[in-house]
Amino acid sequence: MDKKATKKEEWKAQTKEQENRRPLTKAEQLRKERFEAQKAELEAQGYRTEDLTIGLVYANVMAIVLGLPVVIILGICFFLRLNYAPVNGEAGLYGFLLFCVVFVILIFVHELIHGIFWSISAKNRWKSISFGFIAKYLTPYCTCSEPLGKIQYIVGAVMPTIILGIFPALAAIATGSVFLFVIGAVMIFAGGGDLTIILKLLRHKSGGNDTIYIDHPYQAGLVAFCR
Repeated sequence: MDKKATKKEEWKAQTKEQENRRPLTKAEQLRKERFEAQKAELEAQGYRTEDLTIGLVYANVMAIVLGLPVVIILGICFFLRLNYAPVNGEAGLYGFLLFCVVFVILIFVHELIHGIFWSISAKNRWKSISFGFIAKYLTPYCTCSEPLGKIQYIVGAVMPTIILGIFPALAAIATGSVFLFVIGAVMIFAGGGDLTIILKLLRHKSGGNDTIYIDHPYQAGLVAFCR
């Protein structure tokens, strides 16, 4: 590993460690205790723990890295469309205020979509879904306390970006709406952290025939239990 890669890993570890020292809410502490009990039970059965969580700062950086190519491709399609069709967009103060309101609402809808799709795969359905808010980073989150399969986890992780980001951008290309395109682009960036976790999960090699994936109760990402 070269010096640049080493410094990157050190930065990721340092920022993640700082984030993990934040005080937990009562709900987060309760979820932590339940998770630790799950972890102890699985380790007693011969499973080893592999951490697949990421730091929020790193997730925000990767949101730009992963989201930008997608937005550029969709943006090219959108602006090519404008060459032969009228633009339907909202401008001025009204458009800006509308965007701010819609954006805040969609940030929470984003987490709700996570919960809906993960609950479909969970045995206890909606009872296994919890929501939280990290005030220091102004970040809402959703977590599932039940083990999920790799595909089930990925589907629940990626659907908010597809529904709130890709679909509005495609609708903007079809209608020429600048407002829809901006909303779609911003929500694609908002899903960049999820895409980072998905890539980390796809690259994960358990080295065993039996792997259980459990979403982390208060950090971004999940934990793999392998044997």
